[in-house]
Amino acid sequence: MENNLYGTKFYIDLSILESNLNFFKKKIGLSNFIAIVKANAYGFGDVSIAKKLQDLGVENFGVADFDEGINLKKNGINGSIIVMNPGINNIEVILNNHLEPVVYNKEILLKILDSKFKSIRKKNIHIKINSGMNRWGFDLNEVDYVINTIKNKKYINIKSIYSHLSSPDNLKDEQFTKKQHELFKKVKAKFKKYFSTQIKYHILSSSSIKNSSKLMDTSQIRIGILMYGSQMNNSMRPVGELKCSLSHIRKIKKGESIGYKRAFIAPRDMKVGLIPMGYADGLQRSWGNGLLKFIFEGQYLPTLGIISMDSCIVDLSEVKNISIGDEVTYFGQERNLWDLADELDTIPYEITTILSKRIKRVYF
Repeated sequence: MENNLYGTKFYIDLSILESNLNFFKKKIGLSNFIAIVKANAYGFGDVSIAKKLQDLGVENFGVADFDEGINLKKNGINGSIIVMNPGINNIEVILNNHLEPVVYNKEILLKILDSKFKSIRKKNIHIKINSGMNRWGFDLNEVDYVINTIKNKKYINIKSIYSHLSSPDNLKDEQFTKKQHELFKKVKAKFKKYFSTQIKYHILSSSSIKNSSKLMDTSQIRIGILMYGSQMNNSMRPVGELKCSLSHIRKIKKGESIGYKRAFIAPRDMKVGLIPMGYADGLQRSWGNGLLKFIFEGQYLPTLGIISMDSCIVDLSEVKNISIGDEVTYFGQERNLWDLADELDTIPYEITTILSKRIKRVYF
C-alpha cells in the first residue's frame, strides 16, 4: 500500500537478478565474480542489490569511492569491497574501514606503504594496469618499479591485478583489444615471477564478454549492468521496470503553448498528460519535444515542450482509454532499457545511473 503513494516507481525483481546470477555461477563460479555496485548499483540501489547478492553467495564487490564502500559496510556487507577509484587523501579512511584500495600510481602506492599504517596487519590491495585507456593504472614501464617496491613487504597482500578494455564490444577495434590483452599477459608474466599464484587477474567486464570470449586470459570477471539484463544473451532477463502514474490530463486548443519558453505550440486541439518525472529524477532536459517517448499499452506518448525539473508533458491525443493514476512506462516490459538507449542516442549505463534517489525503488 505504501508504494502506491509514489508517482514514479522503479520496480526491481530480485528473483530475476538471482536467475541472471545463476548464469554467471555456472560459467565462472561466484568466487571469480566481482559484482560492481558503484553509482548506487547503476541506479538499482546499492544496499538492497548487494544484500541480495551476498545472500546468494557473492563474495566480491566493487565500488567507485570510499563513501560507497563504507555505506555497504555499515549496512552489513561483509565480503571483499574493492574501492576502484581511491584518492591520495582518502587512503587512510579506506584502510581503517577494512576496504581494499586499487593502487594505480606511485603516489598511492607509497601512501599505503607509509609507516603510520603499519598497525593494519595485512593490507589487501588491487593493482590496476593501464593497457591503453590512459585513465587510471600503471604503465607497462612502471611495472618493474611496482614489483620491486612491494615484493618484500610481507604486510602487503595483492589480491588482484587488472585492467580495462577500451572497445571490447566494437569489432572495428578488435586489433586494439588484442593489443590490450597482449600487454596484460606481459604484466601477468612479470608478477608471476615474484608473487603467489593466489593473485587473481582480470580484464573482462560486462561489455567485454560478447566479443572477447576467445581472449579470456583471466581468473575473475567484473560484472555490472549485465546483472540487470542484456540484449547480448537471452539468458539475461531485464530486472527493472520504471513506471510513472499519470498526474493530470488536460485539453489544449490549437495555438496554445506548453512549458518553459513556449517550446511547443499546439498545431491542433490536443489532449495532453502530466508525468511526475523530470530532470531532477533522471531525465535530460534536452529529451523533450518528442525525442523521449513514454509508452501506454503499446502506444508511444511523445514528450511535448522542454522537460521540467519535476515533470514532463506527453501527447495523449491518440489514446482513448487512459485516466489519471494509470501507469505509463519509461522502460521495462513494453520497451527494454537497451532499445530506449538507442532511441535517445545514449547507453543504458547513463539512463540508470542518473536516476535520482527520490525515485521509489520497489523490490519484490
